[in-house]
Amino acid sequence: MLIGILLAGIISYAIPETLVQEYLGGGFSSMLVMLVIGIPLYICATASTPLAASLVAKGMSPGTAFVFLLAGPATNAATITMVARFLGKRSAVLYVGVISLCAIGAGILLDWLYFKLGISVTATLGSAEEMLPESIKLGFAVLLLPLMLYGIFRRNHGCGCTECH
Repeated sequence: MLIGILLAGIISYAIPETLVQEYLGGGFSSMLVMLVIGIPLYICATASTPLAASLVAKGMSPGTAFVFLLAGPATNAATITMVARFLGKRSAVLYVGVISLCAIGAGILLDWLYFKLGISVTATLGSAEEMLPESIKLGFAVLLLPLMLYGIFRRNHGCGCTECH
């Protein structure tokens, strides 16, 4: 995740908005570019999220970022190699093809929803915490606190297992 945050910072500082808007601003071709970039990368969802957020802040469409977020963690060279070795090359091609089609379909749908609902990406960046009323946030915090305390302070009940209930 640290590498993802560092790369997101570099993208935010070094890459001009016009470059991202021109080449990755939206549409099918920019989704294909992110698919080609995301598939071979060995990147987890945690590390890819800050990268996608910084690119969206620079002008990438949410659907294009979503394609990267779906395809990157689901496919990588190691996974494709293992699927090909154990299930065959045909299964590996099918695996990558289905993930690619689903990612692009979801990206197109997300861009369509943003357009249809008239949502401005730059207007919603950073305002997610303002979407819920304080009472709901406080209520869920009160519900979550006992679960957290249980996980921290649970004890072994002498049953001999390493993962006691």
